[in-house]
Amino acid sequence: MKYLFLVFGLYFSAFYANGQAQTRKLSSSINHPSLNLYSPYLSADANALVFISDNAEDGVLTPFYTFREVSDWREPQLFPKHIQSRLNFLRGYSLSADGKRLYFTTLKGPGVGGFDIWYSDLKGTSWSEPGNFGLPLNTKAHEGCPTFTTDGNTVYFMRCEKMDQNKGENCRILKSTKKPNGQWEEPVELPSNINTGNSQTPRIMADGETLYFSSDKLSPKKGGMDLYVTRLVNGKWTDPKPLDFINTDKDDQYISVAALGRYILKDTQGPRKNELVEFLIPESLRPKGIMKVEGSVTDPAGKAVSAYISAFDVSNNKRVYNAKPAADGSFYLYLKEGSRYEISFDPEQNNLTYYSRIFDLNNSDKIPQVEKLKATLKALVIGDELNLDRVQFNPSSSELMLTEGVSEWKRLVRVINGNPSFKFDIQVLQTGYLEDTIPSNPDLTEAIYDSVTTQYDDIDSLGQLYKRDTIIVKTIYHNNRTTKQAKAIADYLISLGASKDRISYFGNSIPATSPDNRRLVIKAVVKK
Repeated sequence: MKYLFLVFGLYFSAFYANGQAQTRKLSSSINHPSLNLYSPYLSADANALVFISDNAEDGVLTPFYTFREVSDWREPQLFPKHIQSRLNFLRGYSLSADGKRLYFTTLKGPGVGGFDIWYSDLKGTSWSEPGNFGLPLNTKAHEGCPTFTTDGNTVYFMRCEKMDQNKGENCRILKSTKKPNGQWEEPVELPSNINTGNSQTPRIMADGETLYFSSDKLSPKKGGMDLYVTRLVNGKWTDPKPLDFINTDKDDQYISVAALGRYILKDTQGPRKNELVEFLIPESLRPKGIMKVEGSVTDPAGKAVSAYISAFDVSNNKRVYNAKPAADGSFYLYLKEGSRYEISFDPEQNNLTYYSRIFDLNNSDKIPQVEKLKATLKALVIGDELNLDRVQFNPSSSELMLTEGVSEWKRLVRVINGNPSFKFDIQVLQTGYLEDTIPSNPDLTEAIYDSVTTQYDDIDSLGQLYKRDTIIVKTIYHNNRTTKQAKAIADYLISLGASKDRISYFGNSIPATSPDNRRLVIKAVVKK
């Protein structure tokens, strides 16, 4: 096949003045100077890609798929014959967030009506026999071009009066949500400011609130089918805005955007043939970025542990994710930019440790596409140390700051009470001890008073010289609050139900070799 021809170099880029690439052409393992490529769909995690190409023996447009391998793409592969068919809607392919499920549109039977929405799952290296979604998504009309939210529980698609292998006519965009029993609700049309007579190819972004779609019945437009964006704000879809930065005088429809939400992938005319190119999305038209967190929950030997995974928006304490890992311990979830999140892993057995981590996604320029996370949950042994890095104190104080991390306290109490044969020593260890004879620094909140008896010469009332005793009080101001802080932690744990008889506390402070080395370590040490 022609894809065996490989040219070194991954991207051709044109740069803005600030150094950010305005366009990024996909690598030569995808684009080829003698091939035409169209209608790309990129999975939300940016690791799977489906598109159509004339890379077939008879030059007929045919669907291909590929997966990312390290920094580049594997050689694209033809879909198997039980998926690839001349009865398919040629440009209606899409993928689940993880790229493991393919959605496509076809006339093949057994179907419900005309063109129906079907799916196929990737099992290892093979695609499964396709399944038809059936009613109520499919009807006697023509349905196609589905796009799903990252959790797979909401679908947007088009329903058309007319449709053939290349295009649809008089289409509307509909939405359906999956019920708790796994069945789909009756689809509902999007409002009239979106469905104006021929709205097609919806693409719901990973943020679940930004929708791109195409239409030739909206204005302003450049010609043919143009691309537009609408947002779900307080339960209502905003009036569509044109994507003028990529619209042309021809039909512009088939695009996709990875979860990070920075670039839009589209086919465009290259120097010789049609190519797949990413275009930087202007900030006003950009969806919120979404970071994928993926990893595993296991014991130290790598065996899966039954646990509950939760993600909370720390700003409002709202749960945004709740599930259990797969049978092999693997998991993945998505977090939206603009907030701080706590992800926690709580085992079903109370005697096992827990794991939690904070992700701050307020700085959109520093959000990675994917964050890898390995949570190890284990039975306690003497000498284990439970890091309490979520514990915070008010500035220059031994008073606990409880605005965040309340659930972390409850997890620690669960572990303490779930291990009645162990004791727990709360330790606060400070590197950065400071002292002075005057309160020269606001952090010097503590004081040590030392009295010294001394003598000095004095003259009594008879004019005789004698030695007189006096007491001099010497004050040292310092910042060692560690023992008070450790006691505050112990007291709070006891107030939450931890056994008083099995909790002790200890504090210590030493000078720092440099200001950069100042730190506070808080932990619970397991003892017999």
